[in-house]
Amino acid sequence: MAPLEAKAEQRDNAVILQVTGEVDSYTAPLLDEHLAAAFTEAARLGFAVVLDMTGVSFLSSSGLSVLVDHHTRGEDQGTPLRVVAPAGSVLRALRATMLNDLLELHATLPEALAAG
Repeated sequence: MAPLEAKAEQRDNAVILQVTGEVDSYTAPLLDEHLAAAFTEAARLGFAVVLDMTGVSFLSSSGLSVLVDHHTRGEDQGTPLRVVAPAGSVLRALRATMLNDLLELHATLPEALAAG
């Protein structure tokens, strides 16, 4: 099992949260904490949150639930959530659950940053 690692930075009117590893029932609470902090900072600055999942090798239903919760939070507070999910297991999980229709997905980080 690859541990979940997250790194946040501010760039181009966005709080970028780059996540690597696996998002499963054990690591989803950590993702939730990192996203909550990113949304708090983004709301304070009037920025979007960009979740870069390029380095994520596995996304479980627990992780999907975290994404939906923060998407809803973002809509409620007017802070967009943009998810970078290139081809791979993350994109397959999002498509299989039809969350690709709900979430704002981008293939690359520059594309997500330009969406603002």
